[in-house]
Amino acid sequence: MKLTAIDFETANSNPASVCAVGISVMEDGAVEEKYYSLIRPEENVSWFSRMNISVHGIYPEEVTDAPDFRAVYHEMAPYFEDAVVIAHNARFDMGCLKAACLNTGIAVPHLHYFDTVELSRKVFRSLPRHRLNDLCDYLGVELNHHNALSDSYGCLMIAVSAMNLTGVYDPEELCSVCNIRMKEL
Repeated sequence: MKLTAIDFETANSNPASVCAVGISVMEDGAVEEKYYSLIRPEENVSWFSRMNISVHGIYPEEVTDAPDFRAVYHEMAPYFEDAVVIAHNARFDMGCLKAACLNTGIAVPHLHYFDTVELSRKVFRSLPRHRLNDLCDYLGVELNHHNALSDSYGCLMIAVSAMNLTGVYDPEELCSVCNIRMKEL
């Protein structure tokens, strides 16, 4: 079983303006931080908003020499093979993946995924908030919030903690037991 956690940061409010990606993977019980890259947004979505910079701290000059999404996608794609993909607030991250693919002419990958926000609301019901940083604090997971690799690792640790608490280690069965929907991209 392979579980791939993904997190994107964007240059602005356009979901295709991805400027960083982090991917963490659990395979055969081993958890690893796997992949991180800055991404040079495509010209049509390349402006950086002050708000986004204030969140993730990535400036336009930092991505000038970064690879574009096409190059990064070819490095990311193997992490999706035979995996269930997860993200914390998956609607955002899956939206970024889809928008960036469509914006660059890459076929949108067919993925099965679920949202660790939904999972955490079922498993950690007593918590007042289910934001990534709050959950990582609660679980004792070190987090450099809004660093895409750190966020993907935190997301993965939420899923691993939920698996350990429920005793259910198959992602599809976990979704079923926790009454959350496995979605498709």
